[in-house]
Amino acid sequence: MAPGIILFIVGAIFTFALKADSSWLNMRVVGLILMLGGAAFIARARLKRRDAVAEESELHDSQGSRTPS
Repeated sequence: MAPGIILFIVGAIFTFALKADSSWLNMRVVGLILMLGGAAFIARARLKRRDAVAEESELHDSQGSRTPS
């Protein structure tokens, strides 16, 4: 998830903090693309983490023996 946060921060710097003008490169567009890429990376990492956590439970009857679930 750290690369996504770094991409987002660098994109925000390009979008809001830099005042450089170039005739062939728009820094605002580059910053927005980096921010979107960072947000997508973070969202994908969170979805993968949620899927990686599995919960296992066993059922037991009143005598304490295991019953198939």
